[in-house]
Amino acid sequence: MTNSISKKDIVAYLQANPTFFAEHPALLQELTVPDEQGQLQQMATFQARTLQHQNRQLKNQMKQLIHHAKLNEVLMNRVYELLVELAVSDKHDFLHRFVNFVQDHFASDYFKLSCRNEFLHELPSTICEPLTAAQKSQFTVFQHQIEPLSGRLPQSQIEAMFGGHKDIRSAIIIPLGPQATYGLMGFASCDEEKFMPHSASDILQKLGHIVSHFFAAECNHETSQAMS
Repeated sequence: MTNSISKKDIVAYLQANPTFFAEHPALLQELTVPDEQGQLQQMATFQARTLQHQNRQLKNQMKQLIHHAKLNEVLMNRVYELLVELAVSDKHDFLHRFVNFVQDHFASDYFKLSCRNEFLHELPSTICEPLTAAQKSQFTVFQHQIEPLSGRLPQSQIEAMFGGHKDIRSAIIIPLGPQATYGLMGFASCDEEKFMPHSASDILQKLGHIVSHFFAAECNHETSQAMS
């Protein structure tokens, strides 16, 4: 009685003996592999085309990495410019300058800063608003995480943060302070790929840190005054 050899056995043998075809090169001229159209190709031709395809993918990935690196460098320079501008601003003018700078240099279709009432002063109501009960309810996730939410967010979260805009396809919501103590900052786009989770958001998070530190300093100042 002879034991039959299954395809699984052949695959396992070839995986355990990766130099098999190097030791039997003539076999490569006899083997055929179907391509996507169902036509047969010689193994050597198939391997060459596969390598070419992989090389093209790697080149495209490299181009994307270089593009994002250049973009991040530009954005980091803008953050530096913002810090220089804020360093010479009066505390009553801090948020005005911050909001104006973000609108001018960090373009998105929608931008919203929602924070505690005492921080708002005379900021434009279309962009800056008091933190609402709906926002607190929709973003309880920030009670357990510090990373922003991004991507194609649920419509309930979009409406809580940006209102009834129906053209928003992607967004990023950044908590301000631990557990979003001071509020939320959001950017939204009509482009569904603009704020996807895999997209770099470090720069926008740094903007969140800048305004969070301002809010923390304001709270500490108020506490010191109350105790004196």
